[in-house]
Amino acid sequence: MYRKGGENMKERLVSRSSILISLAILLIIGFAILTILGFQDKAKYNDINKIKRVIMEAEDMENTIYLLPEAYNSSPEVEVPNEVIDSMNKKVISECQKYYSAKSGLLADRIKVLQMAVDAQAKDKESRVVKNINKSIKFIDLNINGDTATVIADISGQATIISLVPQGVDINKYKTSNKKEEIKPEMKAKMEEDIKNAPKKLVTNSPEGTMRFYYNLAKEDGVWKITSRKGDFLPGQGP
Repeated sequence: MYRKGGENMKERLVSRSSILISLAILLIIGFAILTILGFQDKAKYNDINKIKRVIMEAEDMENTIYLLPEAYNSSPEVEVPNEVIDSMNKKVISECQKYYSAKSGLLADRIKVLQMAVDAQAKDKESRVVKNINKSIKFIDLNINGDTATVIADISGQATIISLVPQGVDINKYKTSNKKEEIKPEMKAKMEEDIKNAPKKLVTNSPEGTMRFYYNLAKEDGVWKITSRKGDFLPGQGP
């Protein structure tokens, strides 16, 4: 009888040990799952921050890369040396390479557009952008799928533009009498000559606007690059 009781106790101890082992295994598995999920969440959080930073830095670059050095911003009439233009165009290339993917063709496109902006700034004798800032960036949507991502963001900005505005020229005297108020063909040359010879006043204008941008990004060698970028002003939010 004592032997039978001992066997029962032994069975109970074995059963209790099995339960404890099973619980320990379940706890280890649960901890491993939570750890994996934690690493995944942390990796996704890091990617989200990296993507936001790439977009914010790229848009800041877009706003400022074509602006002339301060020495040439007192008036649109100030001549810009070719060596300054060449240096700025080289900087456009190096800066765009930081943010845009060469694989999608976007890199070449943005380099072309921004170098054209540099040349336009230097050669325009009537107006010049001297400051351009992003006042706010609001991320509307951000989705990551493996090594690709899509982003929608609203960006509000303000530019400061100096312009030489002709004074004392009455445009109405060159127009027709119809509702379209078109310039009389025979008066167009006269109007252009009068505008050219009129005294000019330096005027500062600060237009604002909000654009909605749509981006695609891809991770290339561990670095997020923008593969497409499209945007337009929101209704009623243009400069």
